[in-house]
Amino acid sequence: MKRILTTIVILVMTAAAMMAQTRALGIRAGYNFEVSYQYGTKSGLGMVEVDAGISPFLYTKGAYLDEDGNLFPQTYRYGRAQLVAFYDWLMNINPNLNWYVGLGLGVSWGYGEFFNGPHYDKHGNLTTYRRLGLPVGGQIGIEYNLPIPMNLSLDWRPMFNIFALRQDDLVPNLLNIAVGVRYRF
Repeated sequence: MKRILTTIVILVMTAAAMMAQTRALGIRAGYNFEVSYQYGTKSGLGMVEVDAGISPFLYTKGAYLDEDGNLFPQTYRYGRAQLVAFYDWLMNINPNLNWYVGLGLGVSWGYGEFFNGPHYDKHGNLTTYRRLGLPVGGQIGIEYNLPIPMNLSLDWRPMFNIFALRQDDLVPNLLNIAVGVRYRF
Protein backbone atom coordinates (compact mmCIF):
# COMPACT_ATOMS: atom_id res chain seq x y z
CA MET A 1 0.00 0.00 0.00
CA LYS A 2 2.91 2.36 0.79
CA ARG A 3 4.39 1.78 -2.66
CA ILE A 4 1.11 2.57 -4.39
CA LEU A 5 0.63 5.73 -2.31
CA THR A 6 4.23 6.81 -2.93
CA THR A 7 3.83 6.19 -6.68
CA ILE A 8 0.62 8.25 -6.78
CA VAL A 9 2.26 11.13 -4.89
CA ILE A 10 5.26 11.11 -7.25
CA LEU A 11 2.99 11.05 -10.32
CA VAL A 12 0.89 13.95 -9.00
CA MET A 13 4.01 15.99 -8.17
CA THR A 14 5.49 15.29 -11.62
CA ALA A 15 2.25 16.30 -13.34
CA ALA A 16 2.09 19.49 -11.25
CA ALA A 17 5.69 20.34 -12.15
CA MET A 18 4.96 19.76 -15.82
CA MET A 19 1.87 21.97 -15.68
CA ALA A 20 3.97 24.78 -14.20
CA GLN A 21 6.14 24.87 -17.34
CA THR A 22 5.27 27.44 -19.99
CA ARG A 23 4.02 25.90 -23.21
CA ALA A 24 2.81 27.43 -26.45
CA LEU A 25 1.23 26.09 -29.62
CA GLY A 26 0.73 27.99 -32.85
CA ILE A 27 2.14 28.77 -36.27
CA ARG A 28 5.41 30.10 -37.65
CA ALA A 29 5.10 31.53 -41.15
CA GLY A 30 7.81 32.81 -43.46
CA TYR A 31 9.97 30.81 -45.85
CA ASN A 32 8.15 27.73 -44.52
CA PHE A 33 4.68 27.40 -43.03
CA GLU A 34 5.05 25.48 -39.76
CA VAL A 35 3.05 24.27 -36.80
CA SER A 36 5.12 25.29 -33.80
CA TYR A 37 5.24 23.94 -30.24
CA GLN A 38 7.33 25.53 -27.48
CA TYR A 39 8.06 24.07 -24.06
CA GLY A 40 9.77 26.20 -21.42
CA THR A 41 12.45 24.61 -19.26
CA LYS A 42 12.04 24.28 -15.52
CA SER A 43 14.65 26.98 -14.84
CA GLY A 44 12.85 29.44 -17.13
CA LEU A 45 16.15 30.22 -18.90
CA GLY A 46 15.45 28.23 -22.04
CA MET A 47 12.87 26.60 -24.23
CA VAL A 48 12.59 23.66 -26.55
CA GLU A 49 10.87 24.42 -29.85
CA VAL A 50 9.63 21.74 -32.25
CA ASP A 51 8.32 22.82 -35.67
CA ALA A 52 6.79 20.70 -38.42
CA GLY A 53 6.08 22.34 -41.74
CA ILE A 54 6.30 22.65 -45.47
CA SER A 55 7.69 25.14 -47.91
CA PRO A 56 5.14 25.64 -50.66
CA PHE A 57 5.27 23.49 -53.76
CA LEU A 58 5.92 26.27 -56.28
CA TYR A 59 6.04 26.40 -60.05
CA THR A 60 9.06 28.32 -61.28
CA LYS A 61 10.37 29.24 -64.70
CA GLY A 62 14.05 29.31 -65.36
CA ALA A 63 16.74 28.41 -67.84
CA TYR A 64 19.38 25.75 -68.07
CA LEU A 65 22.76 26.32 -69.71
CA ASP A 66 24.38 23.11 -70.96
CA GLU A 67 28.10 22.45 -71.40
CA ASP A 68 27.95 23.56 -75.08
CA GLY A 69 26.59 27.00 -74.16
CA ASN A 70 23.01 26.27 -75.30
CA LEU A 71 20.28 27.92 -73.23
CA PHE A 72 17.17 25.81 -72.57
CA PRO A 73 14.02 27.26 -70.98
CA GLN A 74 12.53 25.07 -68.28
CA THR A 75 9.64 24.97 -65.85
CA TYR A 76 9.87 23.07 -62.61
CA ARG A 77 7.97 22.50 -59.39
CA TYR A 78 9.64 22.01 -56.05
CA GLY A 79 8.93 22.01 -52.34
CA ARG A 80 10.02 20.59 -49.02
CA ALA A 81 8.60 19.20 -45.78
CA GLN A 82 10.64 19.26 -42.60
CA LEU A 83 10.63 18.58 -38.88
CA VAL A 84 13.10 20.56 -36.75
CA ALA A 85 13.84 20.86 -33.03
CA PHE A 86 15.67 23.77 -31.40
CA TYR A 87 16.94 24.56 -27.95
CA ASP A 88 16.80 28.31 -27.34
CA TRP A 89 18.35 30.29 -24.49
CA LEU A 90 16.04 33.09 -23.31
CA MET A 91 17.20 36.54 -22.22
CA ASN A 92 14.65 38.90 -20.66
CA ILE A 93 14.46 42.48 -21.88
CA ASN A 94 11.44 43.15 -19.66
CA PRO A 95 8.81 40.82 -18.12
CA ASN A 96 6.86 40.47 -21.41
CA LEU A 97 9.68 40.84 -23.94
CA ASN A 98 12.43 38.23 -24.50
CA TRP A 99 15.09 37.67 -27.07
CA TYR A 100 16.49 34.24 -27.70
CA VAL A 101 19.29 32.42 -29.48
CA GLY A 102 19.50 28.71 -30.10
CA LEU A 103 20.76 25.68 -31.99
CA GLY A 104 18.80 22.95 -33.70
CA LEU A 105 18.63 20.08 -36.12
CA GLY A 106 16.02 18.26 -38.11
CA VAL A 107 15.09 16.08 -41.03
CA SER A 108 13.69 17.28 -44.37
CA TRP A 109 12.28 15.74 -47.52
CA GLY A 110 12.49 17.64 -50.80
CA TYR A 111 10.51 17.07 -53.98
CA GLY A 112 10.88 18.48 -57.46
CA GLU A 113 10.13 17.74 -61.06
CA PHE A 114 11.26 19.36 -64.28
CA PHE A 115 8.65 19.76 -67.02
CA ASN A 116 10.84 20.58 -70.02
CA GLY A 117 14.43 21.21 -70.98
CA PRO A 118 17.25 18.69 -70.77
CA HIS A 119 15.97 17.05 -67.56
CA TYR A 120 14.80 13.75 -69.01
CA ASP A 121 16.37 10.38 -68.36
CA LYS A 122 17.68 8.07 -71.10
CA HIS A 123 14.17 6.64 -71.62
CA GLY A 124 12.60 10.07 -72.21
CA ASN A 125 10.85 10.19 -68.84
CA LEU A 126 10.52 13.39 -66.84
CA THR A 127 13.24 13.82 -64.21
CA THR A 128 11.80 13.75 -60.72
CA TYR A 129 13.77 13.92 -57.52
CA ARG A 130 12.92 13.17 -53.94
CA ARG A 131 15.67 13.91 -51.46
CA LEU A 132 16.27 13.40 -47.79
CA GLY A 133 18.18 16.08 -45.92
CA LEU A 134 19.55 16.57 -42.41
CA PRO A 135 19.52 20.32 -41.74
CA VAL A 136 21.31 21.94 -38.80
CA GLY A 137 21.30 25.60 -37.93
CA GLY A 138 20.90 28.43 -35.52
CA GLN A 139 18.06 30.71 -34.55
CA ILE A 140 17.90 34.22 -33.17
CA GLY A 141 14.72 36.10 -32.46
CA ILE A 142 12.54 38.22 -30.25
CA GLU A 143 9.16 37.37 -28.72
CA TYR A 144 6.51 39.40 -26.97
CA ASN A 145 4.02 37.91 -24.52
CA LEU A 146 0.68 39.69 -24.93
CA PRO A 147 -1.61 40.41 -21.92
CA ILE A 148 -3.85 37.63 -23.25
CA PRO A 149 -2.36 34.10 -23.37
CA MET A 150 -0.62 34.61 -26.72
CA ASN A 151 2.87 35.47 -27.88
CA LEU A 152 4.22 36.99 -31.07
CA SER A 153 7.72 36.32 -32.37
CA LEU A 154 10.05 37.34 -35.17
CA ASP A 155 13.12 35.22 -35.83
CA TRP A 156 15.83 34.35 -38.30
CA ARG A 157 16.80 30.70 -38.75
CA PRO A 158 19.70 29.97 -41.15
CA MET A 159 19.90 26.24 -41.92
CA PHE A 160 22.56 24.10 -43.61
CA ASN A 161 22.18 20.54 -44.91
CA ILE A 162 24.89 18.30 -43.45
CA PHE A 163 23.72 15.38 -45.58
CA ALA A 164 22.69 15.55 -49.20
CA LEU A 165 22.47 13.17 -52.11
CA ARG A 166 23.77 15.79 -54.57
CA GLN A 167 26.22 18.65 -54.22
CA ASP A 168 23.49 21.17 -55.19
CA ASP A 169 21.50 20.21 -52.09
CA LEU A 170 24.23 21.49 -49.77
CA VAL A 171 23.29 25.11 -50.56
CA PRO A 172 22.38 26.81 -47.24
CA ASN A 173 18.97 28.33 -46.57
CA LEU A 174 19.89 31.77 -45.23
CA LEU A 175 16.56 33.53 -45.94
CA ASN A 176 14.48 31.75 -43.31
CA ILE A 177 12.88 34.76 -41.57
CA ALA A 178 9.47 34.14 -40.01
CA VAL A 179 6.72 35.53 -37.79
CA GLY A 180 5.17 33.32 -35.13
CA VAL A 181 1.82 33.50 -33.36
CA ARG A 182 1.28 31.04 -30.52
CA TYR A 183 -1.30 30.36 -27.81
CA ARG A 184 0.34 30.03 -24.38
CA PHE A 185 -1.01 27.50 -21.90
